[in-house]
Amino acid sequence: MQEVQVGRFRIRALCESTFALDGGAMFGVVPRALWQKLTPVNDDHTIPLVCNAFLVEDGENVVLIEPGIGERWSDKYKTMYHIEHPDGGLAAVLKDAGRTPEEVTHVVMSHAHFDHIGAVCGVDGMPLFNNARHFLPEIEKNAVLNPDHFRRASYRCEDLKPVVDAGLLETFSGSCEVLPGLNIHELGGHSDGVSVVVIEDAGTTACFWSDVVPTRNHVALPFIMAYDMDAEESFRVRSEWIERATSGDWIGMMYHDPEHAFLKFSFDGSRYAWSPLTAASD
Repeated sequence: MQEVQVGRFRIRALCESTFALDGGAMFGVVPRALWQKLTPVNDDHTIPLVCNAFLVEDGENVVLIEPGIGERWSDKYKTMYHIEHPDGGLAAVLKDAGRTPEEVTHVVMSHAHFDHIGAVCGVDGMPLFNNARHFLPEIEKNAVLNPDHFRRASYRCEDLKPVVDAGLLETFSGSCEVLPGLNIHELGGHSDGVSVVVIEDAGTTACFWSDVVPTRNHVALPFIMAYDMDAEESFRVRSEWIERATSGDWIGMMYHDPEHAFLKFSFDGSRYAWSPLTAASD
């Protein structure tokens, strides 16, 4: 279990699941000749990914950032997406971290795509975190409850509606302070309301990148997923926020990276690169 300390915040990466998506879709216009050098490729042209839920604790609050893909999947979709839960799923990895769903006080969801919020409800289809305040951009709530033709493949109403019906969801537009030092910033591009989560305390900053930078291999600015609804906006927000993270020496929290849950970015004058957190911190 990988972890870092950001001031008073202890941050641990919990591997909720492993899965796979089409490599071409994950790298958009980048030729396969380039991206296949960066990642293993399965026989069906998919690439291995993970869903890292991040447990953030400050001695008083227990925050979960991005629940994961969940376990409510038919055999058809488990096969299609190579979905597995090697550590037993979200409740199990929480237990391994010494926590129960009942102890979680806040659940932060960057956007409502199925691989990010599927685990917010348990196998029974009911909310898993009944004592927690749940945060999601308003525009993402609307997208998942009423998806249009272009978005419905990425959203499942049943992932969020039980949370809404239970009165557990709080929505926002723009930015939202979850706790002092823990803020959500809505950016857009990948989806209408995709957000990053910035955690800062005692002179140290970490950023949960969600699908703005899904893996270490997406730090190069043109490496934009074909899944992104607005590639031009994705390029704009990535350019701005990756530069901020680099100049500020932020810790990156990576949701889909199968090897590095935490890393840092650097810039050599012509392009951005990444380095493991241990090496970056020496």
